[in-house]
Amino acid sequence: MAGKKPAKRNVSNNVKEIKIELPGKALKYVGMKGVNFECPTCKRTLVKGIIWEHGNSAYCTRTCIPKEITATI
Repeated sequence: MAGKKPAKRNVSNNVKEIKIELPGKALKYVGMKGVNFECPTCKRTLVKGIIWEHGNSAYCTRTCIPKEITATI
């Protein structure tokens, strides 16, 4: 029995990949005794878990990262 060949790609059917750059970099946070992480926007505290670092600040979720406002004149 012959192996299956991969499907041929049609030259006229080009699919461009859309890369969405999400804000923040995931970091694993493990607090020590008496030291907890506190999110600056929602004031949630974490002892251990994943936090998101963006612009020299750390946040508990990506939704807590403030949106960058750009003014157009």
